[in-house]
Amino acid sequence: MQDPAELCRRAADCFYDDPQRSLELFAEAAQTGFPNAFFGIAEMKMSGLLGEPDPAAAEELYSAAAEAGHPPSMYRLGMLFSGAGGHEEIPERSRMWFEKAAEAGMKEAYPEISDICMCGYGGPVDAGKGLRYCRLSADAGDPMSCFKLGCLLSDGIAADKDEMEALRLFRIAAYKGIPEAQFKMGLLAQEGKTSGDDMPAAGWYRMAADSGLAAAKFNLGTLYYEGKGVEKDLEKAFSLYKEVSETGEGDALFMVGRMLMEGLGTEKDPQKGLEYFGRAASAGNPLAIEFLENIGRRQNAQIIKIDGAERPGFAGLVTHF
Repeated sequence: MQDPAELCRRAADCFYDDPQRSLELFAEAAQTGFPNAFFGIAEMKMSGLLGEPDPAAAEELYSAAAEAGHPPSMYRLGMLFSGAGGHEEIPERSRMWFEKAAEAGMKEAYPEISDICMCGYGGPVDAGKGLRYCRLSADAGDPMSCFKLGCLLSDGIAADKDEMEALRLFRIAAYKGIPEAQFKMGLLAQEGKTSGDDMPAAGWYRMAADSGLAAAKFNLGTLYYEGKGVEKDLEKAFSLYKEVSETGEGDALFMVGRMLMEGLGTEKDPQKGLEYFGRAASAGNPLAIEFLENIGRRQNAQIIKIDGAERPGFAGLVTHF
């Protein structure tokens, strides 16, 4: 019989182009008990290349490989038992297998078990272990883990507060394309907490906004609206607020309404501005709610005066007329 590792390599080479041949090669390698062969067949069962995905058959094969010490199969079992691929969700088993994969040194499992321990999925919350695996994942170069670890250190969660280390981690994650980290760097720049070598707030917000992060678009719009760190540009501000308002975000709806009411960065349209204030109030924006309540009180007072009831105490009777 040929070397099972060589058989698996050849099977992987034709995995997508000739799945039937790939299956034959994996099956031949599996006859030797080679764990990677069981893993390969399981991957085929889940891929749908041979028909409908079969999570139950995949679980059996992954389990055989995992019991033989195969970390990628441990990781896949963690995914399966989290409910992936239509498999039954069993949180305790998902946690167990992700942790086994992490303990075996599979770096892809580090962020998974970190989140699991932090939120208490499939077992008790274990912030210490969550922090440890978050550090390992960040050290392994995972940008989202860098961001998450930065948040933990910035807020002093499960570790001593360390704003300088948090800043370093946010910067790494930001340059590696994590929009939330870019937004965080923008906030820190506005607070004067970044170094002189860093971009100004507008640069960070622009990076995050280009990735579609609504909060970054709103903050960038505010910089243009106020002319802070950038040249004042009300048209750009209005355009950014308008984009965010389409998500139903209350503050953006309010700013669009305000700019329409005053004709700032767009054509003046008080009626449309009032519509946006109404939507902002429905979304919970306190300024919009206060504005509309003030309008309501003024209208009530005018109606009372017209009816000849000028005493303030009669204001509450207007709705009954």
